[in-house]
Amino acid sequence: MTQKSFNTGRHKRVLTEILVDIIKRFDGKIAFKGGTAAMLFYNLPRLSLDLDFDLLEELSEEEIDLLKVILRKHGEVKEARDKRFTLFFLLDYEVDYPNIKVEFNKRLWKNNRYETVWLLGVEMKIADKKTMLSNKLVALSERRTLAGRDLFDVHYFLKLGYPLNEKLIKERTGKTLNKYLNYLKKFISKNYTSKNVLQGLGEILDEKQKSWAKDHLISAAVKELDDLMKK
Repeated sequence: MTQKSFNTGRHKRVLTEILVDIIKRFDGKIAFKGGTAAMLFYNLPRLSLDLDFDLLEELSEEEIDLLKVILRKHGEVKEARDKRFTLFFLLDYEVDYPNIKVEFNKRLWKNNRYETVWLLGVEMKIADKKTMLSNKLVALSERRTLAGRDLFDVHYFLKLGYPLNEKLIKERTGKTLNKYLNYLKKFISKNYTSKNVLQGLGEILDEKQKSWAKDHLISAAVKELDDLMKK
C-alpha cells in the first residue's frame, strides 16, 4: 500500500482521534513516543501509520478491557495480545486503509525522559527529543528486520542537531557513545543497500522522498554520524 492508494489526511485524523481518546482515559499512566509522536510534535517529514506508547504504570485487566472498548469505537480490533514486554492491538478502521498497530511498551529504561505537550486541548507526556533520537539510534541495530524508517528518522534528527541522551545509549547497549556510533556506522554500511533501504519506508514517503532515500539516505546518515563523532 502506497501513500497514493489512501487518503493520508484521513489516516492522520484517525490516528489523532484514537490518541486523544486513549490519553483522556490513561493520562499519567502512559507516554506517547515513536514515529507518529515525531510526526505530530517534532515535524518528522514522513507519514507514520501506528501509535506507540510507554507504559509508565502497569494496567489492570479492567483497564486493558477499556482499551479494547476505546479502540472498537474506531474500528474492528483484529488482534489483541498481552505479551511479556508489550501490549499489542491491531485495528482495522476502514477498507483500503492501512491497519493501525497500537502498542504499549512495558519495558522502561530508567534514562528515558519525557516532556509535557498539548494536543486538541489534551495534556500528554511524550518522549523528549533526546530520548526519541537515542532510542531510534539503538533501534537501528536492534530490530530483528531492517526498517528504513529508522535510518530516515535518525538522519532527520541528526541533521537538525537534536541532542543525545548518552546515559540512555549506554544503558541500552552497554557501549559508550563513540563506541556505539562507530559500531552503528559499520552496521549501516554492512546491512543497508539501495535495494533494501526502502524496506518499511517506501510506503510512507512521497515519490520525491523515495528517489532521494534510495540514492542518498545511507551515505547521508553515515555522514551525520561521522560529524557527530567529531564534536
